[in-house]
Amino acid sequence: MKGEIMKKILLCLTLALMLLSGCGDNLKEMESSYTVKITGSQSLKFSGHYSFVGIGGIPKPVNVESVVPVEFTGKGMAAVCVFRKTAAEGTLKVEILKNGKIVSASETTQPFGLISLGKIPDTDSLINKILSVILG
Repeated sequence: MKGEIMKKILLCLTLALMLLSGCGDNLKEMESSYTVKITGSQSLKFSGHYSFVGIGGIPKPVNVESVVPVEFTGKGMAAVCVFRKTAAEGTLKVEILKNGKIVSASETTQPFGLISLGKIPDTDSLINKILSVILG
């Protein structure tokens, strides 16, 4: 189900970006620096994927199997991720930072817990206004 939510977010962003593709250079200014930061219990293993959505379209999500702590950085108009613990014990914490400030965060202590986060552009941005029209 979490994967379906991410797919819907990515689809909506793709449609909006396609509508705005004629604005190329102006949209480049809307991109920000994002960091997906994963922390938690020492040596906790996790898996999942993340993506930074830019004006060039939606890149293929990057699949990850790693151990905390780790950070992934990129530029775009949005950032999305889905990660899960690969063990029953421990805490997994995921944060999305935009230009160095936390804009979305969640943590889980549930056995094999799942975290799904996304940060789309601010509510007053042009892209969000288009998404609200598309999504109603």
